[in-house]
Amino acid sequence: MIMHEDRFRKSYTTERLSLRVLDESHCDDVLTFLNRGASVFDQYESNKASDFYTHSVQRKLLKIEYNLALQKNGIRFWIYRKEDPGEIIGTVSFSFYRAAPFKSIMIGYKILPDYWHQGYGTEAVKAAITVVSSVMNVSRVEAFVLPDNVPSQNLLARVGFRLEGTAYNCLEVQGIRRNHLQYSYTL
Repeated sequence: MIMHEDRFRKSYTTERLSLRVLDESHCDDVLTFLNRGASVFDQYESNKASDFYTHSVQRKLLKIEYNLALQKNGIRFWIYRKEDPGEIIGTVSFSFYRAAPFKSIMIGYKILPDYWHQGYGTEAVKAAITVVSSVMNVSRVEAFVLPDNVPSQNLLARVGFRLEGTAYNCLEVQGIRRNHLQYSYTL
């Protein structure tokens, strides 16, 4: 996809997808995506503030994420299919960047259920890792997955992540501390 760049571009493409870095002007599209997937996404995420699904909060978050990308401290790619460039179908994000000597970052991703089992997640994650490893010069990407989320575990295996073990009481999901399987991808 790319060799080495000094900063993130606003858009990257794969065979079937466009991965875009969005600013606050895309708030309506982001809210549409989040609302469409909320019932599924919320099962795997921490509790959200009561105003999370509002324009004001999403504008703030998009601005923060855009600035993090400019500073190379993290990034969120919004996933679009090339055949329908106006609809967000998913997201791949990188956060908790740790500079040298660690040179690591954590990945998270979600795809709308209508687009599961079509290879979009695998294609997006592979491309996003290529970009992040090049622009941010990371050597390790970490992922944490609930033990019962087998589709996510399968996606990570297809991309080349290795299971490292269980991270006990690792993350809060819907107000409850949960064990997660810890995976890594090394470059």
